Amino acid sequence: MRIRRAGRQTPRFRPLAVLGALILCGTGVALAATAHADDQVNCTLVVPANPLSDQGLATPYRLLGPCHEGNPDTAAFVQATVVDPANGELSVYNPLVVDDGTRPATAPVVPQLPNGAVVGIWFGFNGDNLTLQSTDNSLADGNCVNGAADSIFGQFAYCNAGAFFTAAHTAMAAGMLDVPQLGTGRDGLPCPTTRDFRIVDQDQSDNVTSTYLLLPDGSTAQNTAANQAALAPRGATVVANGSDEGLVVNFIDPALGCTPYVAPDLADPGAVASSLALNELDAGRQPAPVALVPLNDPMAMVGDGYNVQKVNMYRTGVDQGRIDVATELPAEYCRSMLSMGIGALRGDRDLTRPFRSPDPATASSLFAFLAARLDGSFSSLRCDHLLGIKSPVHLIKADGIVVDATFTDLPAPAPSTGPTPSARPTPTSRPTPTSRPTPTTGPTPTTRPTPTTRPTPTTRSVPSVPPTSTTPRSPRALPATTAPQPRSTTGAPATPHPATHPTATHPTGAHDPVVYPPAASAAAPPAADGIDPSAVPATTLTIGAMPYHPQAGAGGGTGGGGGFRLPRLAGWSLLTGGGLIAVALLLTSLARHRRRDGYANVDW
Repeated sequence: MRIRRAGRQTPRFRPLAVLGALILCGTGVALAATAHADDQVNCTLVVPANPLSDQGLATPYRLLGPCHEGNPDTAAFVQATVVDPANGELSVYNPLVVDDGTRPATAPVVPQLPNGAVVGIWFGFNGDNLTLQSTDNSLADGNCVNGAADSIFGQFAYCNAGAFFTAAHTAMAAGMLDVPQLGTGRDGLPCPTTRDFRIVDQDQSDNVTSTYLLLPDGSTAQNTAANQAALAPRGATVVANGSDEGLVVNFIDPALGCTPYVAPDLADPGAVASSLALNELDAGRQPAPVALVPLNDPMAMVGDGYNVQKVNMYRTGVDQGRIDVATELPAEYCRSMLSMGIGALRGDRDLTRPFRSPDPATASSLFAFLAARLDGSFSSLRCDHLLGIKSPVHLIKADGIVVDATFTDLPAPAPSTGPTPSARPTPTSRPTPTSRPTPTTGPTPTTRPTPTTRPTPTTRSVPSVPPTSTTPRSPRALPATTAPQPRSTTGAPATPHPATHPTATHPTGAHDPVVYPPAASAAAPPAADGIDPSAVPATTLTIGAMPYHPQAGAGGGTGGGGGFRLPRLAGWSLLTGGGLIAVALLLTSLARHRRRDGYANVDW
């Protein structure tokens, strides 16, 4: 419609102008909507050819730009554990990661693998999403699993894990391999494992215990005694993966007087090392109730929905059985995690409060760190929604750092059938990962060898040269602590295992101090009505052992900084300005259209 006033041309209703304003407004919406995606740290790791072979293990993995191994927010880590099917012996090897286009500070040690060795490889990442990339069909050759068909796990991935655990259990059944007893902590309770409801979080059993040496120029080397001696004068520091597995081994075990399960390090003669695989075999002795990867684990979800297939794929990688959706309900996981976690925090307060924090920038002590981690897990797992309660963890802060916590007892559980898991995946924009491998069974030994004496574990000192990294968050060296006494090997096992263990040992030497990056932060997911799985919002993945930080108001994403970032600020500015312009143009046009008095003609 065009309206003209007698004697002069009237301004036309300009739909293109309004459309332009709406486009501008829409641009603001798009920028604001994608700000969280921009905040995520997504990296690609190139897997070398023949990754399960000795040469494949010794070939550095390449971290593609713009990610860098020297940046604690984008560093990736790799860990292998090996079982010899002929005698059940276990060993550990940590393949090196280097920046793409660079060389390691020293050449990696080529491991001497036994004949017929069954190798499993696991990955950890300090960012949000790590995608594996193949070299000469390496992902298929290594039986690598990055996640479901259209949704990667995030920080976690593995190669040949099913075959490794099958071979390990075969050796256990044949009497060649025995996992030592858990022992008793200073609190009088069994030493915790990665499946203990006293310590699990939003995404249990993730990441690895690998450590590397990092030089000021960004190059890396395997963390061995020889490399430490050679590279300390050049300013080498130890860097590690923020990890649930590492939290248990390096912090909770020493605080409670427990000792981790370790095996010989193939890269460092005479030394021993922990690993994700050893931790998970150790967790097979966890007394009931046993915490297994739940449907609402953010790494095991697909988009906003629960996904049974992806949960089972994750469980395969950490030696857990398939989920029973009729009994393993997300609400029950929340309740057990909260009730037992609060009980442990209260009971162990005198032991964990004097112990150092994995992240001093977040919490002042191990006690405060674990309290913050439990509170964050409550939010991330949507326990408020599933249980209908507010967080029972009340954090006390000073200058933004958690220094203490109090707790509210949980109300009595109400009868509930729980949500029905959704098998319908929500497509994501992540790259398509590899298909799920079919685990193979390693050869079954026919004779049991005589156990041999393992070399005495050596204590590796950490270079004392302060870090000189120029990355936003420089590594912080943690002080060494006195290692607890060896685990007891007496008493009835929680699960049937042979009586002797010829391979892995529990050292009495001091733990290596490690460098843990600060925790990432993420905005708290919004509340939802009902408990239909499809209504549960997607959760930003965070570093496994680090607490999840809900931000008040419109906080920052996983990049670690609170408040609006520049793209988000620009987006909302455009959104506001475009909206106002569009409304003004529409109101002006409507007003002119209604003022028909004094107009000579109306042309339709």
